[in-house]
Amino acid sequence: MFFSNSVVYLQLGKEKKQIGLTKTKLIMKKTFLLIAALIIGATSANAQRFISADALTVKNKAVKNEAQVNLNIKKEAKSLTKDAFVYGTPVMTVNFSTSNLNYTFDNLVGHTAGTNQAKFRRLDTSTASTTILQSTYPKLYSYFGVSSLGYYWFKALLGEENEIGDGYALMSPLEVFYADGQTNVKAYNTAIKCTDGFSTVGFNTVDVIFNQYTMRFNSDRYFIDYSTDANFTTYDSLEFNVKGIEVGSNEDAYGQKRITLPVASSVEKNVLYIRLRYLCPSLTTTNLPSGYRWIVDEINVYDGPAFRVDLIDAYHKYAAYGVIPQGMLMDTMDFVATIDNTGGNTLFGALAEERYHNATEIVYPNVFGSLLSTTNVSATPTDVTTATRVDTTTNSTGVITAIDIRRSKVLTARSARMNNDNAGFFGISSGVKYLESATATNYTLSPMDDSIYYQVSAMPALTDTLGTARWATDVDVLIEGKSFAYGFEDGYISDRTPGSKIAGYEVCNRFVTPDDLDSNTYYAKGVEVVPAADSCDSGIRIKASLKYMDWSATAADDYIKPITVNSQEVSSQITTTTTESLNNDIFTATGTEYSTSYRSIYMPFGQAQIALQPGQWYYACYKLLDDGRFLAARDDKDYLPTFKTFDWYSKLVMTPGQESEGYSWGYPFGEWFSEYNAPMIRLMVSKNGSLPVSSLNDISTPAFNLNAYPNPAQNEATIEYTLNTNGNVVITLTDIMGRNVLTMNKGNQASNTTYRVALNTNTLNNGTYFYTLNVNGVKETKKLVINK
Repeated sequence: MFFSNSVVYLQLGKEKKQIGLTKTKLIMKKTFLLIAALIIGATSANAQRFISADALTVKNKAVKNEAQVNLNIKKEAKSLTKDAFVYGTPVMTVNFSTSNLNYTFDNLVGHTAGTNQAKFRRLDTSTASTTILQSTYPKLYSYFGVSSLGYYWFKALLGEENEIGDGYALMSPLEVFYADGQTNVKAYNTAIKCTDGFSTVGFNTVDVIFNQYTMRFNSDRYFIDYSTDANFTTYDSLEFNVKGIEVGSNEDAYGQKRITLPVASSVEKNVLYIRLRYLCPSLTTTNLPSGYRWIVDEINVYDGPAFRVDLIDAYHKYAAYGVIPQGMLMDTMDFVATIDNTGGNTLFGALAEERYHNATEIVYPNVFGSLLSTTNVSATPTDVTTATRVDTTTNSTGVITAIDIRRSKVLTARSARMNNDNAGFFGISSGVKYLESATATNYTLSPMDDSIYYQVSAMPALTDTLGTARWATDVDVLIEGKSFAYGFEDGYISDRTPGSKIAGYEVCNRFVTPDDLDSNTYYAKGVEVVPAADSCDSGIRIKASLKYMDWSATAADDYIKPITVNSQEVSSQITTTTTESLNNDIFTATGTEYSTSYRSIYMPFGQAQIALQPGQWYYACYKLLDDGRFLAARDDKDYLPTFKTFDWYSKLVMTPGQESEGYSWGYPFGEWFSEYNAPMIRLMVSKNGSLPVSSLNDISTPAFNLNAYPNPAQNEATIEYTLNTNGNVVITLTDIMGRNVLTMNKGNQASNTTYRVALNTNTLNNGTYFYTLNVNGVKETKKLVINK
């Protein structure tokens, strides 16, 4: 992700109505005003809470129809050209194999941090470098995973082919912070200057490619300066590793980095010089470091291609759901794509396009170019030119304080509404189309990160008082190690707050009804919560409730209110978790697994006729009533393509002990607060608003006297169960990877009757399986071992 030529926002859809609040009102409390500093400020005792966890390797995958998924954590920009551009010989190279051969490390105007660790240093595999790494880095970076591994760890990050052992450049602001006794009154303006100039005459565009490892803090900034003056008396700049766009606070970026300079100010130069620069002003909060560290290796400059489009970001928002109820036509979903024209030529008639299509299996990374049955949705075409200049401003010390890194246009069109006429499995694929000349007629299609998949949940019959359809913001995949545990801790934003284990902790997930929904046709029946894998204890009491956004409220504390029926707040009975209702034994292999087969807890409401009204924001909530572990699972945009929650108010969190610092109903925790991920808290709906005949206790208790014998089984097993209520029964058998082995639809069965189903295991391999009894959405899962 980088900004070099013109950047264009391609947007489909009209944004959902916004809350009439200024940003100041949203923030309000001093705790929120200090967010930028508090996210990652820490002393040595608590510093680790501000360090993003290392990405876990995906070892096993289980998805629909056993389709394999290619999961790539997006750390750098993706080129959207159909064929990779093949570079020739670089016009300049700096590989740090020798000290000061064709580069210098320079401290510039405004730099007050010193000349040792605060300046770039060359390290390699020599004894001197190893001594530095082994003696200093374990003390500073033990929780970063460096320890005494030294350059071998950096080599693993940058890649074996990068030959980091022959030398690389390192600067380490965190090292300075600790050396100064965890105080910071220093400013950084330090650079790697490449002393060899190069000609760009005849170039399409200038590509600067290097290897890097960096971890962002808050105020640190990264630039490439370029000039026809070897002394850089005057120069232009581009910013990269941009906070909030490319890399967030406490996130790391590693691997090969490409930066494309603006054509008009870098091409056709008899000589051009470049330098990579790290900039960070002195902080007003002195107990925070300026940054972590930045490693640079193997800088090369090439002549780039004439045509190329890079994807900076793409996301769907607002009426975007992983599971939607059949028959409820969602409002328009916004689709936004940020692209960068990094080729040398203008792109004409560029537009964003989406294709909605039927799906039978999950296929990544894209199926855009080969769809047979699709609905196309496109934005209005626009030309994407190359920028003529990137302007900078300087203060009295010559330090850049502002930089125009975006030259953008916004295209808006109304996106298609999610297909939900029939229950099933669907996909949305996205791409950018453009013409290579003003007179061209054939578009070049560049698929983006696609596809995103969603399900349409079958709506029960109008006469069915028990059945429900699922409405979920997540994509219905349980991921090992991913739980929704956000909140505040002693004034700090935390993604693993201890408050999530304290009685009173509450999480609410938003559901927006369509503006044209017919009143009194859909009813809220209850809340489904998916327990996070290996993150919950049995014997914990939880309770569900339903809230809404009061658009007429005048005070911030009154925005979110409970739904009431006959003056009674809508809620469920108290549910006590059991070992059988949790997902503590779903995953067994080392690493990160994920599965579409898991357990959930359904908590039906105790009130009838909870009619959903058009254009309303509803919040399905669960609340922890005991101290102990119970965390809802969450999706993860870095592991699976999911819909992003680009709205502060899409999630709400109440952290016990922090009530006086926020709103009475909790804090808004959507958007970047929750890393754009969604908790697996679902709203269950129906077209029948009546309470079921059976007692609520029977419905909410996921116990059907379910059993299988013999267990372990050889060639045959019997699944036996007794229903507590009438209902539609489906039995599924999945393997340990979560892949569906067998589905048996038993139809509608009566309560208080014992049923036995013969299961032929003769064709199954030895191993562990899971059999699930699903009665109108209420599930119970148990383990079956086959040992012939």
